[in-house]
Amino acid sequence: MKNWHTTACIVSIVIISTMVIYSSDCVRIPAWKSPGIAENIEAVRGAVVHVRKENVCQGSGVILSDDGIVMTAKHVTDGTYGEYTVTLDDQKTTYPVKYAIEDTENDIAFLKLELPKGTKLPFAELSPGTPRVGDQVFIGGSPYGFEQINTFSWGIISADGREFGGPYDWHVMLQSDASASPGNSGGPVFNMRNEVIGVLVAGMHGTLNFSVPVVRFRDTIEDVRNWFRLQRFDVVEKKEQVEVVYPAYSGSPLDGTD
Repeated sequence: MKNWHTTACIVSIVIISTMVIYSSDCVRIPAWKSPGIAENIEAVRGAVVHVRKENVCQGSGVILSDDGIVMTAKHVTDGTYGEYTVTLDDQKTTYPVKYAIEDTENDIAFLKLELPKGTKLPFAELSPGTPRVGDQVFIGGSPYGFEQINTFSWGIISADGREFGGPYDWHVMLQSDASASPGNSGGPVFNMRNEVIGVLVAGMHGTLNFSVPVVRFRDTIEDVRNWFRLQRFDVVEKKEQVEVVYPAYSGSPLDGTD
């Protein structure tokens, strides 16, 4: 009888201990991972920049190489003159633009930064593929001015092949519903592999915007690199401003000069 009592006590202790262990496991709060895109943004935000002239809000851009080639919209620099600078994501580091060239077939411009010797910048890759309607995308840039660098929004490609005239003959555009505003012009549109698939150039309202797809000029990027290596180009200075009236149907540039 004594042995039975001892055995019963031991079994009870084991059962109670097991219950405590499982109970402890049950009340533990598992690690929770947000369904958002924080990791994507962290991976590319260092490559998203603000383009400005003499402290005036102008537009956005993206770094394409560690030696300081920046892609933006042509209308960000078109029709104005003066010295341009590019500000990095830390909102403090700025570099002057040494050379600039424009794509004659698209609303795209490429800037070469004047960097201190040995400086290497974070950069983004151009997508080798073709985006589809329904693909998730996110955009980065400086909506409503320099104080807002960098802001990101998330959406989908809502249409492709959009064509309309406008002052820069925009055509074959990607349409997305990720929020964008004046100041976002020239900013990158990323896919979920953190590759640039387009450059924002126009919008009709905050969630109806348009970008030039990278596929239109992707094959010419090496030419751009070679031109900058030759260092034959200077920032174009316009001697007079030209006021452009944008037709209501065509949207307007998403730069910060409106």
